[in-house]
Amino acid sequence: MKQCIFVAIIASLFCMSACKSAETPAPAQPQEAAQSAAQPVEEPAGQPSTAAETTEEPEAEQAPQVDLTKLPEDAVTIYTQGSTKFSMKDILPILSDSSGYSQKWEFYIYTRPYEVRVKFEISNFAFSKNEGKIRGYVRRYDDKDEQIENYSLSKNLKNGQWKARKDTLALEFDDYSLSWQNGMFHLKGSYDKGTFEYDIPANPWKPGTGVVYFGNNPSNVFKYSILTYHQQVAKGTVVADGTPVEVKGQAYANHYATNIAVYDMFDEVADFRKRTENLLVEFRYYEPSAKYNAQPFGFFFVAFEGQPVFSSTSIERTPLETWLDEENYGYEISSRQRIVAHDGSNSATFEMLTAEPEAKDVYADLPAFQRNVASRFAKPIEYSIPIDWELLLNVDGYQAKIPMSASYSITRLR
Repeated sequence: MKQCIFVAIIASLFCMSACKSAETPAPAQPQEAAQSAAQPVEEPAGQPSTAAETTEEPEAEQAPQVDLTKLPEDAVTIYTQGSTKFSMKDILPILSDSSGYSQKWEFYIYTRPYEVRVKFEISNFAFSKNEGKIRGYVRRYDDKDEQIENYSLSKNLKNGQWKARKDTLALEFDDYSLSWQNGMFHLKGSYDKGTFEYDIPANPWKPGTGVVYFGNNPSNVFKYSILTYHQQVAKGTVVADGTPVEVKGQAYANHYATNIAVYDMFDEVADFRKRTENLLVEFRYYEPSAKYNAQPFGFFFVAFEGQPVFSSTSIERTPLETWLDEENYGYEISSRQRIVAHDGSNSATFEMLTAEPEAKDVYADLPAFQRNVASRFAKPIEYSIPIDWELLLNVDGYQAKIPMSASYSITRLR
């Protein structure tokens, strides 16, 4: 099966190279979590909801058992090699009272003439306990695939104004909801001109176990999962000014959860995502903070027409060019890199050909007091790097070279 898919990749290279970029990368987690300070949260998040029970849960696979009590406090137990099967338990709400708790479910739905992005987030940030957030947009496109309307989604909900359950995926955030029903993610929401509703079949993947433990406490957990590959399977209805429009297209989603503040876990986070009509490339790379005696870790994932072609948690990252940011704490970043991922005899080599970093102060919009408190723990600067790149895939004896343009993100925390 993989060989047939890979032959199709080679046949489609010219088409893929000509496709214009439709990449919409998820923000690096430190951009959000680093805004927290050290105020503890003592109340549990959310209230029980009455949403429908889940059915047809994807088959679970047992993760390797690790006796955390025998590990040192600075240990980091990272992803195992390769990908593992997904269980709905991987993305259930933690609803933790930890001051570092943050969890999100994010969906990108590439339908036409409407495109929708929605992120549900629960967090215990310094100045708001157990807050629920909605972020995203609804965009409308014309027959030439040019954007003609853009409606922002933004809503903050205090503790008690949103609902979630621990035993099933059932989130209710005002007039937005996300649940697992009849083997699909069911998503509903509203925007300035009407409403939207989608059904998205699950096609999940996760790097290794999908879980990283920091130290020897089972509660110190960091999770990351890709919920769906992009496929022509997302179906829905978008209502504008009372007129319903049936839509169908591709969908992508991810899930993130942690009980530890990101600035406590990492010094740097790098991420990259590229999608075209056929291809999805996802890369994440984490450098643990000095508090933890651990090597960097991450994953590299390639899917073609909704099927995984290559995945690896064995990553080598080689700097090709560095850039000194004299205006922001003197940070030096690897602005151009070569990334090589291995999975047995298979490999993926991702090489950046050009790089022009653009720096953004994550705290720029914070009030002075909050900025002062937060900066005691981390000083995050996010670097967006538009790049030309080449991806060389070597899978089961087949090779494909894919040239493209996209954007690479690095967030330095200290």
